[in-house]
Amino acid sequence: MSTPPTYNDYTGDGSNTFFPINFEYLEDEHVTVAVDGVNTSAFTINTDQPTKRVEMTTAPGNGANVRVRRKSQRDTDLVDFENGSVLTESELDRAYRHNRYLHQEIGELNDASLQKAEGSTAWDAKGERIVNVGIPSGASDATTKSYVDSAISAINQDTGNPPNFSKFTGDGVETDFTLTFSSNVTTSAAFLVTIDGGVIDPDDYTIVGLSNEIRFDSPPANTKEILVIERGYKTAITDVPTDFDYGSIVGDPVTASYSYGGIA
Repeated sequence: MSTPPTYNDYTGDGSNTFFPINFEYLEDEHVTVAVDGVNTSAFTINTDQPTKRVEMTTAPGNGANVRVRRKSQRDTDLVDFENGSVLTESELDRAYRHNRYLHQEIGELNDASLQKAEGSTAWDAKGERIVNVGIPSGASDATTKSYVDSAISAINQDTGNPPNFSKFTGDGVETDFTLTFSSNVTTSAAFLVTIDGGVIDPDDYTIVGLSNEIRFDSPPANTKEILVIERGYKTAITDVPTDFDYGSIVGDPVTASYSYGGIA
């Protein structure tokens, strides 16, 4: 790839302060320097060398990206023609070069921008990271690595939304108690049940899903506090049903060529 006509990129080593300028420019103030994307004015331009160069006051850190760039002040006219004036070659050249440099800078920024892949309606990041993404709020929003990591961590650690729970008081007679929530599962082991703080064996009660009830094999004693927590449960994926409709997943995470039968 040829050197861009509007900027040069260098990598700091913690000691070097000299960075060559390998592009043409019209005014010293058109030369800018950014270290890791942050503009700095702590530099001078030395033209007494075989190659013009930026001399920075402080050496950029080891591994820092240093971009020496031309920005030709698009809002400033460098030549002002007047009626009846003599048009000199230098003034005409200066006006032309200013316009040419501005077009180069705009073209370079356009080439580096996020664009749609050729012949496609999809945006092509060309394998590069997209940074400074905001926190998602819509269902189709892009998201950040930290957001996904946090969501996965919450799932792995069973944190996030608080579990459903119900409280009752035994009377020594009743065995059936109506839950204050609609249970998602009916497996006894998916619930944590305590009586006066003591955990009850899942074999000693049944979850009646259609009526959202918990049914004890024997009635809890009178005045005993009963706590029912729907904690859910995790299970490893050991097989994928043959009627799994991978084509209905939104966002194309699975394609027709994906061998989902190999999941173990």
